Order: sequence, then C-alpha cells, then structure tokens
Amino acid sequence: MEEAETQEKRVGILRQHWKRILLLSLLFSVLVGSLIYVFRDILHPLRIDSVPADAYVVPWMSPSPYFEALWFMRKWDIDAVMSEALKLNITFRIDIPNGTRVIPSTVYLGHDKDYLYIGGKFVGMGKNPTTTATFTPSNYFGLLLDVANDGVLTFPESGSLLSVWVNPEADLRNETDDFRYGVVSSYEDLVWTRSGERPGQYIWLFGRDYYSPKAQPGFAVRDYDMGYDKYTETVIILFSKFLWHPATSEINALQMRRGERWVMRLFLVLGYDVWSPPYEDFVDGWPRKISSYPYMSNDSSWWPKMVIDLANPPANLTT
Repeated sequence: MEEAETQEKRVGILRQHWKRILLLSLLFSVLVGSLIYVFRDILHPLRIDSVPADAYVVPWMSPSPYFEALWFMRKWDIDAVMSEALKLNITFRIDIPNGTRVIPSTVYLGHDKDYLYIGGKFVGMGKNPTTTATFTPSNYFGLLLDVANDGVLTFPESGSLLSVWVNPEADLRNETDDFRYGVVSSYEDLVWTRSGERPGQYIWLFGRDYYSPKAQPGFAVRDYDMGYDKYTETVIILFSKFLWHPATSEINALQMRRGERWVMRLFLVLGYDVWSPPYEDFVDGWPRKISSYPYMSNDSSWWPKMVIDLANPPANLTT
C-alpha cells in the first residue's frame, strides 16, 4: 500500500515537473516571438510616408463584380466595375504615319489590402495606325513606378505592360459578336535593371527576360481581362497587381506590409507595338510625351506622386 502511494506521488511530481517545463517552454516561445517582432520593427520599421499635397491618393475599393466573374459575362462596364476608383482623364497623342492619333482616355486606380487595381479605357485606340491591311500591331498600356519616390529609378522598381490585339479580320459589325471577339491579350512584368546589351546602362526589361531561361517567373499581376467596344473603337483593359508577394520580390518592388503607407511616383504609357522597319513604337506618355521604348532615362523626378495607404483601412470595406 505504501509502495503504491509512493509511486503515485512520484508520478504526480513528474507530471508537475513536465507541466512546469511545458509552461516555461510556452512562455519562452512567446518571449522569442515578441522579440522577433520587436527586432524586426527596429531593424525594418514600417514605411509610413507623409502625404504630399500634390499626390494622387489611390482609394480603398473592391471591384464589383470581382475579376473571376468577368470571364463569365458577355460584356462588362469598366465604369461600374471600378466605380470607387480614382479616375484620371488623360488625352494621349500618338504620332503615327501621316498624322497624330488623339486618344481620349480614362485610367482607373484603386486598391485593397492585397492588390493594386488598374483599369483603362482608350477611345479610338483599336484602329490600325498603319495603312497596311495585313499588319496588326498590338495596343499596349504600361504602368511604371518609382517605388522609393526618390526621383531616380534604381533596381528593382516595378512596371506592368498589358497588350491587346484587335483582329481586323474579325466581323466586328455583327451585333451578336462577343465583347472579346477578335481580341487577344498578353501581360508582361517590367523591371528596371541592368541591360545585357548595353554595358553600364539600365532599361525597363521584361520580367521573363530578367530570369534565367530555366527559372519560372512569378508574375506580379494576378488577374487581367480586356475587351473591345467595336462601335466606339475603344480598347478596355483591367488588371490586379500584387502589393506583396514573395514570389515576385526580385521583379516587383511593391512589397508592402500591413500598416504601411507608401508615396510612389507614377508614369503611364500608351502605344502601338510596331515589329516592322524601322522598329519604332508609336507611343505617348503621361504626364509628358515620350517617343521611344524602353524609356532608358532613370530620371523620374518629374513623375506625379501617388499614395497607397494600408495603415488606415476603412471599417466597412470587405477586403
């Protein structure tokens, strides 16, 4: 009997011992985790920029409907999808053979906690800029960012380029034609990096060309969609760009953390991608006209500023 009681006491003492060890281990884990966050914030503090008076503040928003639903819709209205976005009314003037093409445009910008949403409506852009009936250049829209907002482009910076082809042979006169009938699109990441062909020079390089041939690039854009309004000859594009994603860290300088507020510089380009002699794009930029690609100057001091604020999410927004 006494031996059984002694054994039970030993078991009880052993249990108490392991309970203390477990409790101390939990407390130690909490302490280590807290220290990691403390040191992280000390070594890598949140970036919270002051908002300049002349900056464009990109609003919090959710596309409605969301991108996945657009693919199942015969036609969608970008003004409805991006109703809460910042709208920039821009007139691009693209020099083409025998004149200048004037493109009244609207660019839409919005964001939630995960994505920057970019949309564009370009009236008259779908028409062929040349007189060659068999030649179909792509229409492209590009967004370039000076993420550090220091007026000088440095690696890696972040850019996106969406191209849309409108097939001139498609029967766009038929009223039953789908919104995307005769339209093909592609997307490219752009990264400001050293040129392999021009030693010592930096250029906006396609993300897929930045990687080695065997590497699998992680796209900085999650979703995109496009359309063509055949009656107004209007190209319409929409895409979402990661604000943070580890797979895109090498080519996408947008690696924002929760609670941060970034002021960045913004530049927009619109043009026709010409792949025949003399191999020069027909292109314009905003806020200043440009005439060449890949825009080799690293001077971004004149680019407008825009703000993405993840530090103050609205309480009523589902993100």
